Amino acid sequence: MRKYFTVSILIIAVAVAFGEGFVFAEEAVSASPRIDHAVDAKIPIFRHSTYPEAWTAAQKSNRPILVYISMPNCPYCVKMVEKTYGIPAVENLVSSSFETVYAGRFSHAKLVQMLKVKWYPTTVLVGPNNKVLDVIEGYVDSKTFQRRLQTGLAAAASPTRTR
Repeated sequence: MRKYFTVSILIIAVAVAFGEGFVFAEEAVSASPRIDHAVDAKIPIFRHSTYPEAWTAAQKSNRPILVYISMPNCPYCVKMVEKTYGIPAVENLVSSSFETVYAGRFSHAKLVQMLKVKWYPTTVLVGPNNKVLDVIEGYVDSKTFQRRLQTGLAAAASPTRTR
C-alpha cells in the first residue's frame, strides 16, 4: 500500500514540475476546436460550419437539417464517415435532401449540450421549424441509415394534423 502511495506522490511531483506537458479539462475545451475544424475541412458533404448558418439555409430551401456530431479520435465516428456517409447512395440522399452541418464535440460544445448528446457519433435530423425529427446515436450501417433518413424526410414533409 505504501509503495503505491509513494509512486502516486512521485507522479504528482513530476506532473507539477513539468506541468506544460499536461492539458487540464478547461484547456482541452479551448484547444480542441483546431482538431474538430481539421476533420470538418476533410468532409465535403457537410456544407455548413455552424448550426445558425444551416438553419438560415433551411429556411430558404425548406429542407430539414442534418447535424453530424463527432468527437476527435473516435473510431466509430471515422467508420460512420467512411462506411456510411461515404456510400454514394447515402451521399446523394444527404446532399439533395438536407442542409448539413458538422458539429465537433468541442468546437460546437453549446450545441452538443443543448442536444443532450451522450454517444458519438450522433446524427440529429431537425425540421425547418427547428423541431428534432430523429436522433441517430452511434455507428449505423448505410442501409439502416438510409431508412432513418427517409423516415425523417417524411416526418419533415408531412403537416402536423390536429383535431
